[in-house]
Amino acid sequence: MSLFKKWTRPVRLPATPERRLSAGKNTITQSAFQQAVVSADFFESQHSGHDLIKTKLSAPFDEMLVRFPKVHRVTTPLPVLTAVDPEDYKQSSSPLELTWDRLGALETWADSPEKVRDSWRNRFIFAVEDLDQGHPGLRLPQIGALHAIAAHFSVGREFEPATVVLPTGTGKTETMLADLVYRRERKMLVLVPSSILRNQIGAKFSTLGVLPAAGAIPVEVARPFVTKITKGIGTVGHAEAIVTASNVIIATPDILKASAPDALRRLLEGCSTLVVDEAHHITAATWSEVRDRFTAKKMIQFTATPIPSR
Repeated sequence: MSLFKKWTRPVRLPATPERRLSAGKNTITQSAFQQAVVSADFFESQHSGHDLIKTKLSAPFDEMLVRFPKVHRVTTPLPVLTAVDPEDYKQSSSPLELTWDRLGALETWADSPEKVRDSWRNRFIFAVEDLDQGHPGLRLPQIGALHAIAAHFSVGREFEPATVVLPTGTGKTETMLADLVYRRERKMLVLVPSSILRNQIGAKFSTLGVLPAAGAIPVEVARPFVTKITKGIGTVGHAEAIVTASNVIIATPDILKASAPDALRRLLEGCSTLVVDEAHHITAATWSEVRDRFTAKKMIQFTATPIPSR
């Protein structure tokens, strides 16, 4: 590799391929890395017909190769990309569009829930939004909620439910995402009142929503394995597979009720935290059946409406 860089220009790194696993009639998915525009330094590499690019991202995105057109592939653990438009391969202030040629170390990067959690360690940033100065970040109600949740679960092994009241428009769902990464929660079950919300919130967990753009996490932080329960879980084995392969599980009470009792019991036993969205519904029978399984475990109730006393 040359010690002298050829040039510096922004590059658009593409998203990594989606990972998909099946458990009965339900699917676990992960989109580990979302596309991102970053600054890259270009160097000649030890491999003929390839340049080495260096970024300020963490491994394995810190060093990658760019293969020139019609050049033979080389054996390397580094991820390899190619330019979408070879004619654009030069110094420029506009992003160079790239596509994956070979994933290299990315094949096994963040390929389990445990590796995903490891990638979150000490990566959360309490960036505060400043609209006057044009600085992105989290809103003060969100930051207050995150500190309150962490304090609530910081001592002891058995807990009372934590209730978070955030007015509409303050970013309730992003607070859930932030809590997942900040506290590196092991297995989070999110209970929502409708299939529409299940799909909306599932999409946000899959990408971690606005957290990268807000500066709360680096763009290369691994996204979680997410299961949206769309069909009742038929067997204990399927429940075990979902728990084992997921960071986040999202379901409605009705879908959980349609599951086999033993399968539901295994699913709930395997989850470390229950997050209840629209928690003013929690007094309904179908919701309280799930809530009662989390007695003394971690439970966070999110709502814009104060919850009636039990």
